[in-house]
Amino acid sequence: MKYAIKITDEKGNDFLLCEEGKDSFQVFDEYADADDFNYDFEQSLNNGMSSAVIEFN
Repeated sequence: MKYAIKITDEKGNDFLLCEEGKDSFQVFDEYADADDFNYDFEQSLNNGMSSAVIEFN
C-alpha cells in the first residue's frame, strides 16, 4: 500500500500533492512517513485549506 497527500482548497476542490519540480505525485511507502510529512505540510497551507493522508493505488 502506498500513501499520498490530498489537499482540499477553500472551495472544496481536491488535489494530490506533486513532488517538487516533477510531474509525479508525492507518494510514501509507510503511513507514518506520510503522516509526519503532512503534519508539517499542513502548517504551511492558507486558511480554509486542509490536507490529509490517503491510500494511493
